[in-house]
Amino acid sequence: MDGDFVELHNLQRQQLFTEQDADDHRAKVKAAAERLRQINSSVLIHEAFAELSAANIDEYVQNVDVIVDATDNFATRMLINDAARKNGVPWVYGGVSGSYGVSMPFYPDQSPCFRCLSPYIGEDEDCDTNGVLATGIQIVAAHQATHVLRILVGDVQTPKLYTFDVWKAESSYVAVSKLAMASCETCGPAPSYPALRERPREKHIQWMCARTGVQVRPAQSLQLDFPDNLNADEWHYKRFPDLSTFRKDGRQVILFKDGRAMIRGVQDTEEAEAIYDELMGLAGESS
Repeated sequence: MDGDFVELHNLQRQQLFTEQDADDHRAKVKAAAERLRQINSSVLIHEAFAELSAANIDEYVQNVDVIVDATDNFATRMLINDAARKNGVPWVYGGVSGSYGVSMPFYPDQSPCFRCLSPYIGEDEDCDTNGVLATGIQIVAAHQATHVLRILVGDVQTPKLYTFDVWKAESSYVAVSKLAMASCETCGPAPSYPALRERPREKHIQWMCARTGVQVRPAQSLQLDFPDNLNADEWHYKRFPDLSTFRKDGRQVILFKDGRAMIRGVQDTEEAEAIYDELMGLAGESS
């Protein structure tokens, strides 16, 4: 599951995407699924081109044996943590920032959970301002895959937090059992699973990591379907299977079918919102 598309800067740290995928603005889940089927055609793969949220996570954690975290933000991991705990599903956490990496399995009948550890793990890895070293990702992924195999065969052990710095060639395991919070809202005696509470949605506008652009999320998921040819005023318009692109005067807009947008080349969020509203007007005219 992923709501993003392939870009050239993704290629240095993975093995599933190609330059052609980036040129075609392919959805990451679709490109990855196609490549995996080429490697092993007998594997059954279900891909979901969508963003994980409190509104849809229940449908994705039902009837699964384990959840693997390959996200890049703190809020989504909190969402996974609460949903996994509530539904009795183990999950495997993994994160990389620069050359530093961390991984750990979480079991539904053991504490601490990710919420308990969040003050120690921190939110620094949310943003990729330091970049990501590809070898660090490979080490974290290898640890996560091993944890998944151990979970599937029933080899459950006391969880430990694994940390490393691949550049400094340093690594360590940290025992975390004493870090469980008695009042934790996820794994405590009276769990309320706060990340799963659906809140009234409003149009959300924020800078992306490293201020490389502005991300816009609509108040509700939409179903946009731009035509092949669109009268987009001065915008250079191109339609792809999973999204549409608009370019003008150094500004680039990636507009997804569900109404999400990534806007680059703007000075502030107000300019981004004005561009978004302009293009949504075109979407209304084309529907």
